Amino acid sequence: MIIQNPTFCFAKKYTTAEILNDEAKAQAFQDEFLKSEAGYFEQCHDPRSGMVYDGLNLDAQTGQVAGIRNWSAPSKECLDLGLCIKALQGDEKAVQVVGRGDAVRAKAAALELLDKKMAAYQEFQQQNPRYAGFLPWYFIHADKVEATPDWQGKIPGLDNGEWMWTMLTAEKALSEAGAEELAAKYRAYNQVLMDNVTKVFYDPRGVACRGDVRITDKGYEALHPGAFMTGEHGVHEGCMLIHYLTLFGKDLPAGAADKIWDDIKMKRVESKHGTTWQGFWGSAHESWAYLFLPFRDHKGYQELHRIREEVRVNNAVQRGYPGLATSTNGPRGGYLSDCGIEGIGTQPVRSNDTFAVYGCFPLLLEFSQKAGPGNFGLAWLHNMLTAPRMQGPLGGGESGTNDGEAFSAMKTTDGTHPSLLGMMGGLEKETAAVMKDRGVYDRFMARIDSEYRETFGSKPLREPKPFVAPRAQVPQQHLGEYLDQAR
Repeated sequence: MIIQNPTFCFAKKYTTAEILNDEAKAQAFQDEFLKSEAGYFEQCHDPRSGMVYDGLNLDAQTGQVAGIRNWSAPSKECLDLGLCIKALQGDEKAVQVVGRGDAVRAKAAALELLDKKMAAYQEFQQQNPRYAGFLPWYFIHADKVEATPDWQGKIPGLDNGEWMWTMLTAEKALSEAGAEELAAKYRAYNQVLMDNVTKVFYDPRGVACRGDVRITDKGYEALHPGAFMTGEHGVHEGCMLIHYLTLFGKDLPAGAADKIWDDIKMKRVESKHGTTWQGFWGSAHESWAYLFLPFRDHKGYQELHRIREEVRVNNAVQRGYPGLATSTNGPRGGYLSDCGIEGIGTQPVRSNDTFAVYGCFPLLLEFSQKAGPGNFGLAWLHNMLTAPRMQGPLGGGESGTNDGEAFSAMKTTDGTHPSLLGMMGGLEKETAAVMKDRGVYDRFMARIDSEYRETFGSKPLREPKPFVAPRAQVPQQHLGEYLDQAR
């Protein structure tokens, strides 16, 4: 008896060798992947506000929607804004996801979402003026957006730092698309953020950037004594907030920007697979800022990004991993933070018996200028998608165990959008254009050059091993695939 794969399991039509060596096959696989994600994009937004959900819970047998994860954060919004911006620009990959291949439809959908989002942001701030334009983690209801109980009266720095940069690129993209009235609303909102970023996130006593903020009767303060972007906390995603504050913050005292950056410590690590910077766990999401800021305009950071991914894949192959371990919703429940690259972080890595599909997003960014041949991002994406229940009617899966015995029955924005945006080249070029328009690009480049030289100096980076394709595969016999209701 021949067991027929479900119609949505297109990844199994291809081999790793074909994706790495046959440009037509690599392009076909990429196109099918992009098309498969359109269903999720259409269902991951609140119809009224246009704001993106955390994600969707799935039926464990069919992969169909079983419930809405109706909470979110500005870090998830920034990813969604990114896809809307790409669709607005007519990016061919974004058109597949946002408009099902129709550029006119994609632009209209992006404009509608961007319009709804702005109305929702404005509405939240009218009802919660002390948030000063920034967003907490929040619940999205049919009639309003409200802070989650644990974030009432609090403002998360990491999430807002990521979101603020995409708000700037959205403003520029809207203006260039001829949607000047909506662009003006984003421009006004961005001005509010710039006007308030110093008073909310700058701590004058410590001359530091607050990581998370508490709203008090007297103003704003760090959420707790250690909630500052110092040491390694400003090296990864946190750098996005620090760059925004030190480039755009009004009334920042003289010398404060230098003092803030003096307290950010990137550390050189010589791993067996190459030179990299010290991570927390080495999770892929620690490279989040590369999706949005033009770090790769700097030769040193360009090399760091490439070598980090060489380290990631060589480590996985050496240890027999079929996929890339990254902080994720766990296949057996809960959230797994301690996933990444062994030996390069300050924290112990204990959950690398799992993989997360979005763990390949920095690889996809690295190879975003070509589908093939030699696209190792697509090769690792493909290998993870061939695991049981890593493809369903709404596209790629969330996470699974390396032994093929468990998977996460959900699809989230964090677990989906980074791969898509990485494949599209991120927003690094768009953000560079914004920086140039606002006269801060040279300052940004000077700052990252200083940070690079402080850590890596003139000593060459070691790059002993090139990219390598996955060799192990997730066993198929335990779970099987989702039931195909289309048959």
